[in-house]
Amino acid sequence: MKHTALALALAAGLMASPMAAAAQDPLPAADRKDMECAALFAVMAGSDPQYEASGALGMAYYIGRLEGRNPGQDQVTRTFDWLKTQSEEQLMTMIEAAGPRCGQELQDLGNNMIQVGSSFAG
Repeated sequence: MKHTALALALAAGLMASPMAAAAQDPLPAADRKDMECAALFAVMAGSDPQYEASGALGMAYYIGRLEGRNPGQDQVTRTFDWLKTQSEEQLMTMIEAAGPRCGQELQDLGNNMIQVGSSFAG
């Protein structure tokens, strides 16, 4: 599964040695938020086999959002490059803080899909 391999690779990269902090974050806020969520789901996919599939899907969703907003750019590499500018402490704080927001965004999307889908079933 290609997405699983990407998620596991990103998770491994996040847990690598401490990285230099960026002097300034040039990312647009929407991109940064999506990269935070992609990182969160990558860690989730790589931390427990029970969450591998859902973590990979979450990561793929957020990478897809980045691709839609930034066509023609390799968003996996772009995300890795941005993550490398963060210290290990920054990464852990970011991932912890992103959890509720990212989870709620996916829950809202899922609820909307169910609601819209049920209108076709009945």
